[in-house]
Amino acid sequence: MDIISRFLRYLFWRAPAPPNRLREILLNFSVELHKQQLAEQDALFRDNVLSAPFAIALALAATHAGSGKVTAAQIAKALHLPEELIEEVRQEFTDMTLRLADCGPDFRIHLANAIFADRSYDVPNDYCDLVETAYDGAVKQVDFRSDPKGACASINSWVEEKTKCKVTDILQSGKVDSRTSLLLVNAMYFTGFWDSHFNPQYTALRPFHETKDKTTMVEMMYQRKNYKTSCCDKLEVDALEMPFVGKKLSMVILRPQKVDGLDRLEKKLTPALLENLLKSLGEDHDVEIYLPKFKLEHSSSFRGTLETLGIQDLFTDRADLGGISKAPGLRVTGVEHKAVVEVDEDGVEGLFLTPLIMMCYAGVSFNYNVNRPFMFLIRSCDPDVILYIGSVRRF
Repeated sequence: MDIISRFLRYLFWRAPAPPNRLREILLNFSVELHKQQLAEQDALFRDNVLSAPFAIALALAATHAGSGKVTAAQIAKALHLPEELIEEVRQEFTDMTLRLADCGPDFRIHLANAIFADRSYDVPNDYCDLVETAYDGAVKQVDFRSDPKGACASINSWVEEKTKCKVTDILQSGKVDSRTSLLLVNAMYFTGFWDSHFNPQYTALRPFHETKDKTTMVEMMYQRKNYKTSCCDKLEVDALEMPFVGKKLSMVILRPQKVDGLDRLEKKLTPALLENLLKSLGEDHDVEIYLPKFKLEHSSSFRGTLETLGIQDLFTDRADLGGISKAPGLRVTGVEHKAVVEVDEDGVEGLFLTPLIMMCYAGVSFNYNVNRPFMFLIRSCDPDVILYIGSVRRF
């Protein structure tokens, strides 16, 4: 979206209603998406998991706007989106993308959200305008039929441009061919700085227990600071919230109370339990935190995941996408998603250097050592929605 278009959106942006609907939708969708990603892995050798449920939901909502009948109903059900709330939630998506875009110097979110259609399909301007204004997305037409290789290159180039070259090669060669008609492409890259930076001089190699029987030495950051904490006995988890500069976004660490507790945590986790855990993040406590530096980069074709969540007709000849094109045979061939999170002393993908500051404390502190597999969320605090969800098992 160009600068003038974004300015006009901001100029006519009305004050949003409390985004309770969007928060609830993304809470449910985030947990279900995370669980389904885990289910697709080998239970005996699970790997790190990462997704950006806000970005994926945004792409699905844009597709829903061009869908009809059963196709629309399946998307709405997967998103936990009641029909009578569609317009309300659409406005909340618009408000949320505006808030993320106009964040000032505190953080940067680069979102690439597009529907790529073959040039043979006539896509109405009103649908293109809706995707742009309501979902901060784009409808692009490429030549899948005659030049799939060129179409692939164009898509990768567009995503690189939208994410300032932070997300590259979202589409691998062979992912599209002459039979591709419609492709959903979605990527999200976040840059933010901790409200309280970790001092690099305290970073050292410390043990991380991948399992009870396997320990790896990893770069572990340290600091003593006041953080909001909570716990849930049913999930056997301790939570800690680390705000980013400006305190508009935060990372919530979910550390199992037992070294081998991540599998149980993820199995027992429900939207209601997660909501209660996040709500119970209350008063600040004096905390000594040890947190490993890590980088997760996850690329995935989400078609199978979404089919399991109930969105099935969208990928078949039964797809009803009449709002995107009246031409017969239009269906979504694939959903390509890429999410990247890098955590270091300065924040998420931080390149900011901080001076050595010595802090003196008195009294007893709470030791929060993230020396075992854990979950994490990155969320917006106002409005309260989940942007990323993931788990770290190994290095």
